[in-house]
Amino acid sequence: MYGSQLYGTVLTGQSDIRALFKSRPEDAFVKDISIPGGYGVIPGGTVLGIITESTNRKGYYVPYTSEVLEAGLTTLFGLAYLTSPGPPGLNSTTIYVTMADSYKFAVGDHLGAGDSALDNTSAIDLGAITAIDRTTYTHIAAITVTNILTSAVTLAQGGCVWIQTATAAPFSYAKGFLNGAIDTGIGANAKGGSGGLILGNAVLYKGALYGYDTGAYTDLGNVEDGNLIYLK
Repeated sequence: MYGSQLYGTVLTGQSDIRALFKSRPEDAFVKDISIPGGYGVIPGGTVLGIITESTNRKGYYVPYTSEVLEAGLTTLFGLAYLTSPGPPGLNSTTIYVTMADSYKFAVGDHLGAGDSALDNTSAIDLGAITAIDRTTYTHIAAITVTNILTSAVTLAQGGCVWIQTATAAPFSYAKGFLNGAIDTGIGANAKGGSGGLILGNAVLYKGALYGYDTGAYTDLGNVEDGNLIYLK
């Protein structure tokens, strides 16, 4: 893709130049999927999960959230890092994210929360989004959720939220790999996009994958051989 924007950075060349397939792409089992707006350019090879609970968007696919949440880990496209004011730790049902990130979410989505200090079983279930306020501030949005965000999550440790793709901690489950880059848009005008989910009958280069971790390996039941991933 040319001339697109990825989180505010203008791209002057292809957004994903690494070879994804070792096998013939046309032989892979691929499912047509929809991805909601707000995630910018999602490169091919990104691990995706399916929205498990939402009023209007159940069945849509979103970038998988790694079970290891390193502070500032911007390669996880599904994350939205928490901001001030309204810092975590005040036991509030109102959380704050950047205005651009707020468009990843919609009322009715269920959110998970965590930071780099929590293990994967300690992620917090924030329940459903009941309101999103994008008018009080110009640079951040206030998201109201059902469950309280406790002091276990902090800004200092890279506190973040994501749409749940599993109903139990870590509220994230991998379903497959995106077969090519999709520009879902950023901000108020983000429209989302359609793509393909690689389900099997393919050999992929591990080094070309985004968000792939031990949790995704377990979820997908892949076979690894050096830098190759074999999808059954």
